[in-house]
Amino acid sequence: MGNIAGVGFVLMGIGVLLCFANSGGFVKFVKLRNLERHGVEGEAVSDLQEWISSGHRVYYHIRIPGASLQDPPPQFIEVGPEPRGPVGTVVPVVYDRRKPKRAKTGSLAEIDSSEERGMVVFFWAPGLALIAVGAVLAIFFY
Repeated sequence: MGNIAGVGFVLMGIGVLLCFANSGGFVKFVKLRNLERHGVEGEAVSDLQEWISSGHRVYYHIRIPGASLQDPPPQFIEVGPEPRGPVGTVVPVVYDRRKPKRAKTGSLAEIDSSEERGMVVFFWAPGLALIAVGAVLAIFFY
């Protein structure tokens, strides 16, 4: 009976590793899905651009219509291959009205979470299934 419980613990470990392998993709998918559902189009202004090994890191602040001048504007960072212009350039942005720091440059039509969704399903469905099967084996045969 102990061997079956050991197999359950191993299956749970493999499941956790599968889920952990795509944890960054899961976070990106959730962000894109929230922007698709709750996103509002607006404008952002680039404050700073840095060159990094994977491209450019650009710091933006969002112009929210009707916001008071005393409140600091929400800021977000975008990492990508090429900035959309020099510092101070106004670019279109989609932001979540509930949490404006959750934003992405571009328009609502350009946001597509289907690519990330495929990878999340590919890793997380078997990972969660292995965790569940492993837990059942470990509980019943330990």
